[in-house]
Amino acid sequence: MDLWRIAVRALAAYIYLAVTTRASGKRVISQATPFDFVVSLIVGDLIDDCIWAEVSVAKFGAAASSIFFCDAVVKLLSFHSPRFLHVVNGRPRGILREGVPNRNELRREQLNELDLEHLLRLDGLDRDKWTDARMAVLERDHETSLILTPGAEPATKQDAVRAMELLKT
Repeated sequence: MDLWRIAVRALAAYIYLAVTTRASGKRVISQATPFDFVVSLIVGDLIDDCIWAEVSVAKFGAAASSIFFCDAVVKLLSFHSPRFLHVVNGRPRGILREGVPNRNELRREQLNELDLEHLLRLDGLDRDKWTDARMAVLERDHETSLILTPGAEPATKQDAVRAMELLKT
């Protein structure tokens, strides 16, 4: 196949994907769910087939549109049904409570204590400080939310102002 035809096919696929990606509402990759990742893999394979002329541009458009339509239906059903949302995207899991790992939840997420240690370290909580955590939750996007015990929370500007007021009296 001529190089210019490959370039035109790649440009057509790029423009089509740019429009459909913008329409999906996601602005950054960190907002993507595992289901979004699967859709991206499928569409990526379709682009490969389109660029190398294994399928026509029209067939690529039809296939990609079908995938994006199915994705839109899944998102709509997820919006209206929390149960369906949990099936598709999972649910948040409490992986640490009062400094103690929740082994059942870790097992459900196929994580071990080293993985937990890594996730908490990313949030600035080393293993020797786990007792400072009231709870750590593994969110649906596999980011952790950390809730510290009241005494372990970092000082705020209001705390500093309050301390200065107490020192003046």
